[in-house]
Formats: sequence, structure tokens, C-alpha cells
Amino acid sequence: MRAANKPLTTRYNYELAVTQLAEFLAGDELPAFLETSGLVVDDASDAAEDPTDVARGHVEVFLAWMIETRSASTALNKYKALQQFFNYLEDEEEISRHPMRRMPQPKKTKKLIPVVPDDELTALLATCDGKSFRDRRDTAIIRLLLDTGGRLTETAMLDVDDVNLRRDLIKVHGKGDKERSIPFGEKTGQALTRYLRVRAKHPGADLPALFLSERGRKRLGRDGVKTMLRRRGEEAGIAHMHAHRFRHTLAHEWRLNGGDPDDLMAIMGWESREMLRVYGESAAAVRAEASHRKLGLGNRV
Repeated sequence: MRAANKPLTTRYNYELAVTQLAEFLAGDELPAFLETSGLVVDDASDAAEDPTDVARGHVEVFLAWMIETRSASTALNKYKALQQFFNYLEDEEEISRHPMRRMPQPKKTKKLIPVVPDDELTALLATCDGKSFRDRRDTAIIRLLLDTGGRLTETAMLDVDDVNLRRDLIKVHGKGDKERSIPFGEKTGQALTRYLRVRAKHPGADLPALFLSERGRKRLGRDGVKTMLRRRGEEAGIAHMHAHRFRHTLAHEWRLNGGDPDDLMAIMGWESREMLRVYGESAAAVRAEASHRKLGLGNRV
């Protein structure tokens, strides 16, 4: 995948899917799921150790478990990753039969991502209204996600050198290893400045990573940011708080306030205009109502 210049996020997700399949086949989840679901599958002990022993039934049960415990969307992502993995094994002549040959992909159900209303944003920021390292760091991350619409991995992988406080810009490395610059506002700049001051006293201050773990000399990775957002959301009484909601929120607010669609595509790193419809779709009725009231077409006569 590196030879094909696949981005780091893609390589990570594909490797994760294969690892999860192996752990599922070897762990306690498989027998427990078979018992509750009534499904039957061949013995998976060999398949858990050797991917060449994986059969179609093993993959199907794994995907069914993913749908049950995660979502159809997650199962579809795992399907695509595993399909590529077994394609590779077949191309390398490590397997003579492809376990996913003609296997239908999981049907993805439409799930609208809710935007984050202002009162919830206020409550979320209030949970980190302190002067500690963790509070300053979490405030900077939340404001950066809200202000730039950056992807989770893009934000977590920022280095100190990617932040330009003179021009109020960050440089992110997006999908396909494409770089783009995203501006941010005064409050985000203030939050970053305050965080950088406490970061300078951190044991890992000499590391290139912008956001550091509270303890130890290491970057706060994407999983760390995910955990932080979920924890802060629970403290604020907000269910299902995750980074992607900020991205949808920025798209919604941009369009609600009359922002240019092409400029939004540049900020978000999109190449397909279909994304303009998908992002912020959960609040489409709000934008439609605002447009209707602004146009006032019923008042023309």
C-alpha cells in the first residue's frame, strides 16, 4: 500500500480491519455471538492464526458481528478493507480461493450526522474551562475542530510547525497525502497560544507533535482525541460526541451563512461536489427555512 502511495489513514484502517478479524476469530466474541445470533460457522482456530485458512463463513459472521456491535457503515468499511487484503493474497498466489468471491457487500443504511448546536458547544467548552495542561490542550483541539472542520487524523497528526500564528493558519496533510492550509479565527488562535504556553513546560516539549499526551513523551494520537471528545461530551451531557460532528457543523454553518460552496470544498479538502449534499444534511431543513424566510416569496404580492 505504501508502494501505491496510499495515505497513512487508509493503511491504518486496512490493517485494523485484518487485525480485528483475526482477534474476533480467536477471541471470546465469536462463540458468544454465535450463541446469541444462532449462526453457524466452521471451526475458526486455524483461520485465526493463518489468513489462508479463512473461509467465507468466517468473514460473513465477522461482518454480521460488526453490524450488530458497531454499524452497517463500519461493516462496509471492513468489507472493503478485507476484500483488498484477500485480493493481495490471491495476487501473490498465497491462496487459491478467494473467501469473499461474489460475497455481497453490507448494505449501508443512511445515517445522518447531527450538527452540534451552540448550547452544546458552550457546555462542551465549559468542561475544560481551566488552566491545567489537559484543559488548555482539550480547548485548543475542540476549537480547532470547530473552526477548521479538519478531519480527526488531520488534527491529531498536526505538528507544531504546521501552526502559523502570524497568519492564523494550519497546514494539514489530508487524504492522498495532499496538503492544504485552513484559516482559523481569533478565539482558536487564543486557545492555541494558551496551550503552547503550557506545552512549553511539558516533558515532551521538544517533540514535533502539536498535541501531546498528558503523561509521557508522546503524541496524543487519533484514538486519544476520540477518547477525549467522548469523555468531555459525557461530562457536558452530550451523547455521541465525536470529531466528525464538528466537520458537519462547519459545513452547515458555512452554507447557512451564505458561504461559497467552492470555497467550502477547498477548506474541507473535497474533490466531489456530492460532499456538499452529504455534509450538514441533518440540518438541511434549518437552511431551507432560513432561505425561505430570507427570500420572502409569499410577500411579493
